[in-house]
Amino acid sequence: MRSTQRIISSFAVVVALGAVAACGPKDTAADGAAPAGSTASATATAQPSGKPSADEGSSGEPANDCGNAPVLPAGHKMVAITAPPSKGSMTAQDTRPTCTPNDWIYQGQGEAKYYLFAPKVKAELSAGPGSTKTVPVGELWAHAGDCLTNQATVKSPYSCSGNIYDITLDGEGNVTTIKEVWHS
Repeated sequence: MRSTQRIISSFAVVVALGAVAACGPKDTAADGAAPAGSTASATATAQPSGKPSADEGSSGEPANDCGNAPVLPAGHKMVAITAPPSKGSMTAQDTRPTCTPNDWIYQGQGEAKYYLFAPKVKAELSAGPGSTKTVPVGELWAHAGDCLTNQATVKSPYSCSGNIYDITLDGEGNVTTIKEVWHS
């Protein structure tokens, strides 16, 4: 019985070390910029909590080559839309940046929240790396719904990029800006 436990424990350690090694060495870039092709590209992430995440070592330093988690501008929030938006509302999860072998990506975490849209909303769809197009908010709702239910209907220059959106909220918690986040 004890030898079986030791084998299982040893296997678990090997698997955990393999997962850490898959992210590669720590990035030594002096400017701290995210590498090209990053989901987090220029603006990404949640505010640091001060506590090491699953992607950090015991010292709080990243345990991979992603570097420091990107920080969002004040007032911005990344969300993962979980159901096709309806007129005036959407359901979305908060996101957390996660280091992958390619860079930081955002993934929905926890229970989805219900959001209402303010009467005037600035909506932008991704038109490729570093490029967005301002669209009527209804067009963004239709695009997000198509990406969740029927990606084949999405027409160029748009594509589906994981249903991650950068939003801002007014004082009442209503969405005032929403921008699709592009990633490859």
